[in-house]
Amino acid sequence: MSLAYAAALFLLLLSSSSLSALQVPPLKGRVNDLARIMPSDRARTLEERLARFEKETSHQIAVLTIPSLEGESLEGFSIRVAESWKIGKKGFDNGVILIIAQNDRKLRIEVGYGLEGVLPDALASRIIREIIVPSFRANAFAGGIEAGVEAILKVP
Repeated sequence: MSLAYAAALFLLLLSSSSLSALQVPPLKGRVNDLARIMPSDRARTLEERLARFEKETSHQIAVLTIPSLEGESLEGFSIRVAESWKIGKKGFDNGVILIIAQNDRKLRIEVGYGLEGVLPDALASRIIREIIVPSFRANAFAGGIEAGVEAILKVP
């Protein structure tokens, strides 16, 4: 196999794998409900609540709902969202993103390094298990998101 052929094959494989990856949506606000699971008035109220919290503490919190991960891992996607959105103040990394993939029934709280001391993985997991998931099981998606965010706001 020639070197040029091998390089072309490598580039083709690289480009096809990047096309199959779920695209990170652009950051439009603090509440990014692409799965449309929150009524617009409740999303607006949550957006305002998060803006007040950021003004009071400088910590930034964002919510992202998507219909599906399209086969991608939640962990990998959430890291790509965090890297793309850069939630949190520069140099402080004090941001949190609540990510929900509705059809896959998966969710994650991605915590910036600056808040890992106050919101460690164990506490984030507990918020998911004990607060968000029970609401989701009752088909109260907006309520689960609001309660989960409120629990996150009480931590830092």
